[in-house]
Amino acid sequence: MNQGTKGRFKVGTLVAASGVQIGSEQSATKLEKVAVKALDGTSLAAAVQAWQNPESVAIIITRVVLDRTTKSTGASTMNIGTTAVDATTASDNLIDGVDSGAAEAIADNINDAGTNGKARQKLAAGKWVTFAEATGDVTGLVANAYIHYHTV
Repeated sequence: MNQGTKGRFKVGTLVAASGVQIGSEQSATKLEKVAVKALDGTSLAAAVQAWQNPESVAIIITRVVLDRTTKSTGASTMNIGTTAVDATTASDNLIDGVDSGAAEAIADNINDAGTNGKARQKLAAGKWVTFAEATGDVTGLVANAYIHYHTV
């Protein structure tokens, strides 16, 4: 490979052939991480389920992907959102009213945000993303939520 015409890449830094640095180097802690939260509709129908920010600093949630592998047995919707109150306080600021009774499918907070959902949310250290039944009965639902984030 001709280094005179090709750029070199180092994690977080792009160096042009002339040696001029483009962008800035980022530490590995600033790279996107993905947490997985398994969701069970029977438990979700009885109470709010939560995922707690495991980092010692605030995070920015850039995406939440809900992979429904088994739909609920009846018509239902669910909410996903961040909260600083406690692990049992429902929120809908990431995904508001996603259909959990529809056929197995994938939904996210970018394309399927609903009325109150947003593409990004900041979450303080030790605070929660909650998953709650909004309407109907989510019993029977089996899903994984993939929470994409990076530290602040």
